[in-house]
Amino acid sequence: MTNDFKARFDAVTLRAFGELLRGERAAINYQAELSSYTRFNGGRVRQSGTVEQADLGIKLWNGAKTYQVQLALSGDGTVDDELVAEAIGQARALMRLLPDDPYQAVPEAAGSSDARYSGALVPEGEIPARVLGPATGMDFTGLYSQGLICRAAANSAGARHWFQTETFLVDYSAWLPNGRAVKSSYAGRDWSDADYAARLESTRRSLQNLGGTEKVLSPGKYRAFITADALNEVVTFFSWNGFGERGLRQGESAYIAMREGREAMSPKFSLSQDFSLGVQPAFNDDGELAPERLVVVSKGRLENTIVSSRTARQYGIAANGAGDDEELRSVAIEAGDLPEADALAALGTGVYVSNFHYLNWSDVQSARVTGMTRFACLWVEDGKIIGPIKDMRWDESLYNMLGAKLEAVTRERHLLVESMTYERRQVGGSLLPGILVDGLSFTL
Repeated sequence: MTNDFKARFDAVTLRAFGELLRGERAAINYQAELSSYTRFNGGRVRQSGTVEQADLGIKLWNGAKTYQVQLALSGDGTVDDELVAEAIGQARALMRLLPDDPYQAVPEAAGSSDARYSGALVPEGEIPARVLGPATGMDFTGLYSQGLICRAAANSAGARHWFQTETFLVDYSAWLPNGRAVKSSYAGRDWSDADYAARLESTRRSLQNLGGTEKVLSPGKYRAFITADALNEVVTFFSWNGFGERGLRQGESAYIAMREGREAMSPKFSLSQDFSLGVQPAFNDDGELAPERLVVVSKGRLENTIVSSRTARQYGIAANGAGDDEELRSVAIEAGDLPEADALAALGTGVYVSNFHYLNWSDVQSARVTGMTRFACLWVEDGKIIGPIKDMRWDESLYNMLGAKLEAVTRERHLLVESMTYERRQVGGSLLPGILVDGLSFTL
C-alpha cells in the first residue's frame, strides 16, 4: 500500500496559504483514504473493490466575515493547485456578500502534531477466505472494510496536524430461516484469525438461542444487561443535545439539570473524551488541538464540557479544542468490577440486550431516550437463557439508566469503531463496557 497523502497535503496547504491576500487568514482540513471494501450476502462475496480519494476544506476569514468551501482533490498536483486557487477566489468573492459575524473565532494556535497508528491488516487477496471461512454454514451478511485513513489540518497561524490510522471492520449479521438474527462486529488495527474465529463462534452459540418461540413481554420495568454493542447506540446522545457548552448555555442540552446539580448519574459512571484510543484525531478542522484526555463525567458528576472557540468567544470562557458542532469524540466509559462471564448470573431474571435500534429523544429536558430492541435480545431466568423476546420499544431517562438504576459495569471493555462509510470511511469509535440496569422501562 503506497502512501503519499502527507506529501499531497503539504503541497495543497502551501498553495492555499500562498493564495492569501493581505488581511486574509485561512484554515485547511484534509480527509483521505486508501480502502478495500468487500460486501457479503448469504456467505458469499457480492462486491469488492478499492477506493482512493481525498477532500479538502478551506475556511477563509477577512475582517469579520467567514466563508468555507469543500472540494474533491484529483491527486494530480498541477490540477489540484488550480482547484485550490479557484476555490479561494470563489470564497473571496462570495464572502463580501455576507454579514459580519459577531462571534467569529479565528484560530491562533500554532502547534503541530503527527500521530500515526499502524495496523496488521489482511492481505487484499486473502480477504474472502479469511473473513468468510470461519462463517461457513451461516447465512452471513455484511461489510468488510480496511485500509489507511488520514486526517489533517493546518491554519495560517502556523498550526500543522497530521493523523493516520490503519483499521479494519467486519460489520455483520447472521440470520436464521425464521427471520431472527445476531448482529455483531469485529474491528481494530491488528487482525487476529483466532480472535475473529472466537467472535463468530460466539455468534453461532447466540443463534442457537434464537430458534425457540419468542417470549412476549408485557409493558413494564425489567432488569436488563446492556452489552457494549447496545450501549454504543446510546453514545450518540452525549453529543446530540449533549455535553456541548453552547447547548447547555442556550437551553438545548439534555444535561442542564446535571449542570445545575438537580440530577446526577451513578458514582459507577465516568465518561471521558480519550484520543489515546487512536481512532480519531485530537485536532479539529481549524487546526486546534484538544487535550489527549478530557474527563467529562467523573463518578456521576459533570466535570467538563465540550467547548469550541466560537462558544468561548461568545461567553468569555476557555475553549478545549472542540469543533464548531461541539460533539463528544473518541468516547471512553470507565470499566467497573463485574466480569462479563458473570453477567447472566448477575442479571438473574430479565432481558439480555444485544442491540438497540431506532433511538431518539422522547423528552430532551429529562434526558429520556426511546428505542427498540433488535436482533439477539434474550429472556433470562435465574441466570439461564430461555430464548428470544419479541422486539419491544423501551423509553428511559439516562439519569436512570446511567444513574439511579445502574447496578454494575463490566470489567471488560470493547473498542467499537465507527462503521459509517457514507461518502468515505469515517474515523471515530468508543471504548465501552456492558452495564447492568435494575429496571429498564419497556412500553410497547
